[in-house]
Amino acid sequence: MVTQYMEDTVRPSDLEILCTSSCSRPTGSVALNYKGLAYRTEWVEYPDIAPLLSRYNVPPNPPPETPHTLPVIYDPRTRSFVTDSTDIALYLDRTYPDTLPLMPESLHSLQAAFGFALRASVHQALRPLMMFPAMNRLHPRGHAFFRETRELSFGCKMEEICPPEKQAAQWACVEKAFGQLTSWFEAAGDGRLLLLSADEGRICHADTQILGLLKWVQAIFGPDSEEWRRLETFDDGRWKRFLTVMAKWTDTTH
Repeated sequence: MVTQYMEDTVRPSDLEILCTSSCSRPTGSVALNYKGLAYRTEWVEYPDIAPLLSRYNVPPNPPPETPHTLPVIYDPRTRSFVTDSTDIALYLDRTYPDTLPLMPESLHSLQAAFGFALRASVHQALRPLMMFPAMNRLHPRGHAFFRETRELSFGCKMEEICPPEKQAAQWACVEKAFGQLTSWFEAAGDGRLLLLSADEGRICHADTQILGLLKWVQAIFGPDSEEWRRLETFDDGRWKRFLTVMAKWTDTTH
């Protein structure tokens, strides 16, 4: 499967997007769907990410980030691997200028600041709640790898990261973080659901980052779970409406 990335038999019109299995977030696929670019998805188990990317000399992420992460895209037109969802959005804008932009040049700084704030608030609040159920959705090899690496990261057993007696308080932190996120949108004063525009046909990279977090929760807990139903009620149902607006670009059947 992997060797085909460097073969001439790869269809030149199709990009490859590499994703982890059950924990994948759809920012890369949404970007490609929004731009109308043909692609196909290759699913990669957690223990195989670093060997695969190292094999093709894909540079690691700078410290303190995890050295090798997904999603990654491979573009056979330029024979380029691109890592990190923000760098992917920038690459697609520059390489395919006739498609709808995700990161207009005048807004690079704004979107970079937004991404940092989103990780520091919503992502950090969600992360303790997500680790144990995410691990349990993985295949055996991925499960063992995920446990080992996350226990090193958190400095405790997976079962101790957010045990049942701490989950109510942690969900309160998540709701507060989403409330803060909502306040950033409400500052525009026009009822928008998307970050940069009230036009629901135009999205930006920041919108795909929010979508990635929401779909992560939905995928790990399940669309009929108590946890997901609770999140849908946050901020008077804003995030359920947000998903409805984004639905046209969230097809991940490629």
